[in-house]
Amino acid sequence: MDQMLDAPHDAEPSADEAAPPSRRPAWWQSLQAESTRRALLLTALGGLLIAGVITAIPGGDRGGLPVGLNAGSTALGGGPRGNATFDHAVRGTCLNWPEQVPDAAQIVDCKDEHRFEVADRIDMRTFPGSEYGPDAAPPSEARIRQISQEQCQAAARQYLGAKYDPNGRFSVSLVWSGDKAWRQADERRMLCGLQLAGPDGHQLAFAGKVADVDQSKVWPAGTCLGIDPATNQPTDIPTDCAKPHAMEVTGSVNLAEKFPGPVPPDGDQDQFVKDSCTQMTDAYLAPVALRKTTLTLIYSTISLPSWAAGSKQVSCSIGATLGNGGWSTLLNSAKGPLLINGQPPVAVPDIPEERLDLPPIPLPSVDTSSQTSSQIDLSDQSSSSSSSGSSSSGNQGNDHLPGQTQATPTQTQSPQTESATPPTSGTPLPPQGNTFLNGPPPAPGPQGDGGLPPQDGPALPPPPVGDPAAPVIPVVPGPPPGQ
Repeated sequence: MDQMLDAPHDAEPSADEAAPPSRRPAWWQSLQAESTRRALLLTALGGLLIAGVITAIPGGDRGGLPVGLNAGSTALGGGPRGNATFDHAVRGTCLNWPEQVPDAAQIVDCKDEHRFEVADRIDMRTFPGSEYGPDAAPPSEARIRQISQEQCQAAARQYLGAKYDPNGRFSVSLVWSGDKAWRQADERRMLCGLQLAGPDGHQLAFAGKVADVDQSKVWPAGTCLGIDPATNQPTDIPTDCAKPHAMEVTGSVNLAEKFPGPVPPDGDQDQFVKDSCTQMTDAYLAPVALRKTTLTLIYSTISLPSWAAGSKQVSCSIGATLGNGGWSTLLNSAKGPLLINGQPPVAVPDIPEERLDLPPIPLPSVDTSSQTSSQIDLSDQSSSSSSSGSSSSGNQGNDHLPGQTQATPTQTQSPQTESATPPTSGTPLPPQGNTFLNGPPPAPGPQGDGGLPPQDGPALPPPPVGDPAAPVIPVVPGPPPGQ
């Protein structure tokens, strides 16, 4: 161990220096992914696909937990490796370390496999205030996350320029010295960069610089993507399918094969990706088997910033939603004993074959004779009322029919009144009651001393020529029926 770290230190108990490496776990976690995805949800029913657009995950740049280069024991304690990492790592440098041992990080050629690409280096000693002073305590996990978001997001954008894909598979993160080097060696240098988040908080190795590779968020078929239990949202981090997860990848589609030019419209992307994902999912899991799982096919399209950054692929996945914006928690692969929210899926009952060929059910015939009669009677009433009093009286008795189609207002009926005087020539017969279609007509004038009361029917025709006209008291006429 380095003599500087072995020397007594006022702020560090000797017990901590003697602690074995296994009792001081590396303080590093991966960036939890959040992305904006417009997903097309398809329900597979045999060969039938029913589509509907949904919005799966809220948008925003992905912030996350940093990678902790814990220099408190092996790496920095031995001296050369940990110190050389912070001394020589610059913008564009690539770092690699054995799996789950970030303390052994060293600089490698970016064309080889590595786990971190440096976007910028930050010396926190240049920051004002006492937070990063010689006697300051190491930052908490929440503070490290905040530093990563404040400093590294902007650094990554500036580093990649137009090649920055906000929806890509690489996440922005932070490498720092760890608690012990912070206390004993006053190490305040941090490295902002890009990583590929893996299962259990580890980093996946990749080859080539981020700006030169396809940043599309794709994984091999059969990969399961984790779920955040606090929000029921996918993390886009591969995990063991036997552990809780949100979806299972069935394949990927390269849109550059169909659209070699600029970014295609969403409608064209939808059609091409839908057809391709359907074929791949059918090959991964037969339609009948998929239907029994009750899972749905999910895929996304590519935005203009992602296309400009070089991302041309999308993943095809299957999963299930809760209906409130969250995702169901899956256990095991869809090819095995799948559990959805802790319960086996309940498949939709099959439709019996005999019900698929049922003859059409005939509709009962409708008797329209009364309707026709009503329309004719109403028409006859309108015409006959202008020609003769006898025909008007005969037609008005058939106006109120159950088959009548014309809407009528509130019906009122006047009491029937008969005159004690027999009708004489030139005196029209009064109606025997009527249903008013358009309001009551104007009342006729008095008929001498024994005049009839006001009638409820349409206006009476004028008396025959030669008979003296009865005096008429002026009234405000109402609209006659049929006009």
